[in-house]
Amino acid sequence: MNDLSQFSRSQMERFQRHFSLDGFGIGAQAKLLNSRVVVIGAGGLGAPILTYLAAAGVGTIEVIDHDVVDRSNLHRQVIHSEASIGEPKTASAAAVMRGLHPEIVIHEHREPITAANALELINEADIVVDGSDNFATRYVVADACEIADKPMVSGSILRFAGQVSLFWAGHGPAYRDLYPEAPDAGEVPTCAQAGVLGVLPGVIGSIMATETIKFLTGIGETLLGRVLIYDALDASFREISLHPDPERVPVTSIGADVAGLGGFSEDAPAAAAAPAAPAPAAPAPDAVEQPESEPAADQPADVEDLDFNPFTGDPKLEDELTPKELRALIDAGAIGGIVDVREPWEHQMGTIEGAVNVPLRDLWADDAGVSGLEDDAGRPVVLYCKIGVRSRQALKVLRQRHPQAQLRNLIGGYELYRQL
Repeated sequence: MNDLSQFSRSQMERFQRHFSLDGFGIGAQAKLLNSRVVVIGAGGLGAPILTYLAAAGVGTIEVIDHDVVDRSNLHRQVIHSEASIGEPKTASAAAVMRGLHPEIVIHEHREPITAANALELINEADIVVDGSDNFATRYVVADACEIADKPMVSGSILRFAGQVSLFWAGHGPAYRDLYPEAPDAGEVPTCAQAGVLGVLPGVIGSIMATETIKFLTGIGETLLGRVLIYDALDASFREISLHPDPERVPVTSIGADVAGLGGFSEDAPAAAAAPAAPAPAAPAPDAVEQPESEPAADQPADVEDLDFNPFTGDPKLEDELTPKELRALIDAGAIGGIVDVREPWEHQMGTIEGAVNVPLRDLWADDAGVSGLEDDAGRPVVLYCKIGVRSRQALKVLRQRHPQAQLRNLIGGYELYRQL
């Protein structure tokens, strides 16, 4: 359909550069307007995906995210702002998308996508775009897309690198042709554990949006059968070919092997349910209620008094110590043992005095190197890593084996401790 009758006056003005683009034109723009895209995640990857799909003229977008905006998101999730802290990410993103394309239809799903609801959530999609940040969700989405015969644009990022591909079972390779089985819990670090360069989601997410637009409009050659890998440190792109595995058994159930991978945390703050009608635009910045305990922007936080992990945003738990509390116990001689669960090369670069190095991978098999687990005086054994994530895993392992032991995790790990 190449006539302009389906576009409003403002849309004709907005999309005129597309109308005049050779190889695109009014016909491709009409395909975007009449398409429905389901986007998983309104975070780092979701920010550029949602922004560019809305701006490009996609008619209907369903955005799925159960989380709320946190200040730690803002260095990479640029669809959100300080004014939207505490808001559901879907609402914050929807306000930005409507600002770019007021006629867009947005459906907010403020819930995690799971094996129970995945097929229903993607049922009407022309294409699914997975911008999630954990393996549990990726496998759930990928399995649902394979069962429902839906194309899926998938992207992932970690540290300084990312990758993008298009998967479509029956037409080319599926996600499980690239990753047949989910990794073991803790085998691959998350962005919260390993970090991510703030601009990287913009690069990868923009490519994902591009692939989505190409698929919907039928222009160019998509990444179906190819995986594009980007390394920000040396500014390089490389590509690997991917083919369907003829020996692989087709998926018939969703996320059968992802139990324990921890998709979304039940302890994480969840967004309130979305209203039945499309959500209104976000309130003006001065109308956003801020938590009473929130410090002023120009008030630096004291590393000794933190009640949360500044690297992950997780609140301080009862079995955790701040660096100041650990120092006080050391000075009082009230420590049963200190265990560094980092890798040996990390331990050699700096450590807390008196700590023994038992890497997490070794601890899973044997905790013989950990002293103080049977301390009669009740003195705690303190575990630490770089930022407090691996040591939290180690604490859970030891607690299962030694339920009576006094175990403590150092919040913020060595990175925070060395700032004392």
